[in-house]
Amino acid sequence: MDRFGQVRGGPGSAFPWTATAPQPSKTPSRTRLNGKRVPVTRRKHAGAVRCGTPHPRNRRKPKGSSRTMNESPARNVFDLMIGYWASQGVYVATKLEIPEHIDSGKTTSQELAAATDSHQHSLFQLLRFLSGIGVLQGDDEQGFHLTPTSKLLKKDSAESLRDLVLMYGEEFYRAWGNLLHNVRTGEPAFEFTFDSPMYAYFAENQESARRFDGTMSGGSFFRDLPRVHDFSKSDTVVDIAGGAGGLLCEVLEASPRTRGILFDRGHVIDSAREGIAKRKLADRVSFVEGDYTDSVPSGGDTYLLSRILHSRTDESCVNLLKNCHRAMKPGGTVIVVERTIPPSGTSSLGLWFDMHMMVLVGGAERSEQDYIDLFERSGFTFEEILPLSLDMYALVAKRT
Repeated sequence: MDRFGQVRGGPGSAFPWTATAPQPSKTPSRTRLNGKRVPVTRRKHAGAVRCGTPHPRNRRKPKGSSRTMNESPARNVFDLMIGYWASQGVYVATKLEIPEHIDSGKTTSQELAAATDSHQHSLFQLLRFLSGIGVLQGDDEQGFHLTPTSKLLKKDSAESLRDLVLMYGEEFYRAWGNLLHNVRTGEPAFEFTFDSPMYAYFAENQESARRFDGTMSGGSFFRDLPRVHDFSKSDTVVDIAGGAGGLLCEVLEASPRTRGILFDRGHVIDSAREGIAKRKLADRVSFVEGDYTDSVPSGGDTYLLSRILHSRTDESCVNLLKNCHRAMKPGGTVIVVERTIPPSGTSSLGLWFDMHMMVLVGGAERSEQDYIDLFERSGFTFEEILPLSLDMYALVAKRT
């Protein structure tokens, strides 16, 4: 992370999943098939997140220059502590719809201040800051312009992250402010902050619930799954708590003969129908309303559990997996999509989301072995773990 709060990758970085330039691939070490290691090529689809453009501090230094102070432990502490400045800067720009206004031709601070009813010089400072960390590019004289990063903040972007940014910049940001309470008492910081468990809060706050569903509706790892796992032999794929159906749509588009069942709460299904219809898949998807803690739709041969188990206790996970086991056809498959906790000393987004789940719902990420144990307790045989982008993994198990 540089002095403006931009995340930087590389050896020794606190944020090693990011990179300012393409990084050489590392030999994978965790993929298995029937308990045995499989060839390195199984992991060729793993992706990397790249953030912004290199800051001048990270470019080649002139001969004789010295930046030793920038690599000091004190500098590392400072960089860690100002990280939220960048995240809040991105949040404010997204909230003010700066990317949309720039895209419409308003590129100077004066034009953007008028369009957003903002204080011009304060907005100029924000724009200059975001340009410095690679979210925007340009200046006030020539105009500010979008980068691939800021294009993702637009409402109409095909892979828009606007809902995610707003959710992380508002409710989640406030919840993390009570991390100390969480660590001391064990009470989820979100529940302490809003005087309500997270899902109960969303039930009472429709717009927040819509944004939360939006954060769960897409991701580059959705496209990865049908690339690393063959769904063509599945007659019916059941997506448990499938939200807007983004993952199910990717699977169905990759396997034209396969049908799908989207299983979720009623209001989620109502909003999912339109998006699935837009992708011309409505005739291949059945919508079922229900609660997966009670039962799941029967008759499928593949069941998807994407980002569900990390919010549940071990006993709750076993109950859900057993529900899938009872419902699926003999020889059926369950695919769990989650981040995993890496071996000690290895950094990963899994460690970050382990903390995030604790803050939100008292949940936790698990290791690969933890998931293998859950499968065995539920009547499944673990088969393989497949890498996806953003440090996500697909853990595949067969009904026994």
